[in-house]
Amino acid sequence: MSDQTVDPAYTPDPEISDPDPLDAEKEELVDLILETCGSPVDFWAVAATLESRGMRDVDAEEKYGVKPLDRFVEPRSGYVVKGSIMVLAKEIYARCRKRLEAQPPKKVKQPKLSWWHKLGRFMKLYLQGTLFALPMTGQIISVLALRYSLWAFLEFSEERATVVAIGTIMSFVVTGGFVQAIGRKGMSYSEAGNHVLAKQVCYGLTKLGSGLVLAVGLAFYLLNLIIPFFTQQMVWISLMYYLLLSELWLLISILYVLTKRAAILLCTLAGVAIVHLVMTYTNWGIHAAHGLGLLGTNLIVGGYGYYLLDKAARSVTGRLKDARLPAWSILYYSLRLYFLYGTFYFGYLYLDRIIGWSASEQPLPYIIWFRTAYELGMDWALISLIFSIAMLEYTINEFASLIIPTQKRFHAFNIAGHNRFFTRFYLRQLVMLVVIAVISIIATYYGIGSLRHYQEVKLVRDFFRNPITFFVYWAAAVGYNLMVVGLFNGVFFFSLSRPIPVLRAIVPASLVCAVVGYLLSRTIGYQYSAVGMAIGSFTFAVLSIRNGLCMMSDLDYFYYSAY
Repeated sequence: MSDQTVDPAYTPDPEISDPDPLDAEKEELVDLILETCGSPVDFWAVAATLESRGMRDVDAEEKYGVKPLDRFVEPRSGYVVKGSIMVLAKEIYARCRKRLEAQPPKKVKQPKLSWWHKLGRFMKLYLQGTLFALPMTGQIISVLALRYSLWAFLEFSEERATVVAIGTIMSFVVTGGFVQAIGRKGMSYSEAGNHVLAKQVCYGLTKLGSGLVLAVGLAFYLLNLIIPFFTQQMVWISLMYYLLLSELWLLISILYVLTKRAAILLCTLAGVAIVHLVMTYTNWGIHAAHGLGLLGTNLIVGGYGYYLLDKAARSVTGRLKDARLPAWSILYYSLRLYFLYGTFYFGYLYLDRIIGWSASEQPLPYIIWFRTAYELGMDWALISLIFSIAMLEYTINEFASLIIPTQKRFHAFNIAGHNRFFTRFYLRQLVMLVVIAVISIIATYYGIGSLRHYQEVKLVRDFFRNPITFFVYWAAAVGYNLMVVGLFNGVFFFSLSRPIPVLRAIVPASLVCAVVGYLLSRTIGYQYSAVGMAIGSFTFAVLSIRNGLCMMSDLDYFYYSAY
């Protein structure tokens, strides 16, 4: 309770007439309701309480003077409510509200944190958010230092880069739904302390994902036999990267469930070390080095993830130890929308490349052809994403820490005030994200751009020699950071178990990216598919912001219905 004013939109109806000869009896019912259920949420709760105490329509008519023909239209649902108990319940609910509003407010003291405490909390959570991108950062640094990473190599020919890119893109798209589902269900069980079910669902979904990976790989191989897009040697190379990377994404998702982000970085760097050893001490070549590096990383990640899950499962005691997963049909129903989102999200990340790499005025050697200058611009823009996506960790933790204390601050009937508070919080976080995104785009451009002074280094010369790289950077940096705005809204929706609003934003965004990118890349130049991605991300951001504001305006309902 607090000293907030009561929302006039919720003024009780009908008005309580005074004097009422049955007033004393009705006030006794008010005492009963308040003692039984505290502050009733609506008159339906009052009616249910009265009926549970054995009251009938005839009792409401004879003892409390309710007319048997009374009825009214319930304003929120539009239902015509009949029955003497319902009519009586509406009046008792109005009396309950009047009495509660007359009570002196209980002021809840909120601890006031100094600005340096707030700054320290922000920096702590923001730095935790950067851990999400550390594995990607480690691979970028490996490429710059060694010219190769766990699956990339700067000296690939465009032909080899094409088939490796195809395998990489396929691995993300095919496993994207399972990665999202593992993260969603595995983390929900793990946070609830039900590690037995977390282990079962993580490895159950990993096995299903591996089955789909093998099926898609076989279909890709057979399709190439029927319609030979690539030579057989190129297909086998592509399939190697596809299969090993797919398993890596599935296994890494388990470590994300266990919040072992630093371990993911160390495991992937161990894989890079294997690649380096093979490249340094053998003449087997880069594909063998990548294959052994990925295989080693999979064994390390899989073994460590299994050890942690098994250890957590064995620590469970009591009734939770005998817990069993629901039927897989039920799990499918609860996870299908998250699976769909994961597939669209990872597909969206690479949609512009597929469109741009398939555009050319000249016939291409393959159905799509890797464009080095384009990819360098995309990778450059990806660095700016690290700083903006870290903001999501801070936002969701702030939201979780505010939701319960804020509910205690507001009067039970001041729903509009409660929702306005969180709408303002949402807008503040959104503005902070946009500011950080703008700074990260500019800082990344000038930070990496400063390397142009070292033209004597071949790697630097190759990076900056094509103006398309600069064009793609600006388009992709804007696109990536607008995509983060969509993901920012997604963390609110997912925290309240609402995947549909995110899908209603990312599906149209994917369509816009495909149509605009295709038209521009075919009429102006292949590099303009990055502009299509930027416009698609703008669509994602606008639609998700609209959905986010709608959710915040009714946050009381969404929070109540989520649990």
